Amino acid sequence: MDELIRRALMEDEQAQQECTEKGIVLPCWRCGGESEIQELHTGGKPIYAVTCKKTYCGAYGCACSTQQKAIEYWNTRPAPPVGRCKDCLWYLPISKRCKYNIGGLWGEVNGLSFCSCFEPKED
Repeated sequence: MDELIRRALMEDEQAQQECTEKGIVLPCWRCGGESEIQELHTGGKPIYAVTCKKTYCGAYGCACSTQQKAIEYWNTRPAPPVGRCKDCLWYLPISKRCKYNIGGLWGEVNGLSFCSCFEPKED
């Protein structure tokens, strides 16, 4: 992963701004997949939004009047919570599975892996 993109994903505002100025669209905030700019026509002027290319994900950004604004909205976001699967609310240690909160999909994981849908366990 490019260092600039990595920094932007870690909530570095300067890196997010630089990516936006260069027209770099960050990966999906929900699943980490590739994102793209969509041009929508509503009868008048076109509007733009950034969306995830993965159809099962369905993540999308705010509709904006310019591509630049759509990218800026998409790229400016807080970093997702990070944690190990064993510390995640969704981890089931007996079956070594994680119930992802995206679409109810199940996936086998290692407890020491980093969780892509991390939510801290409730005390």
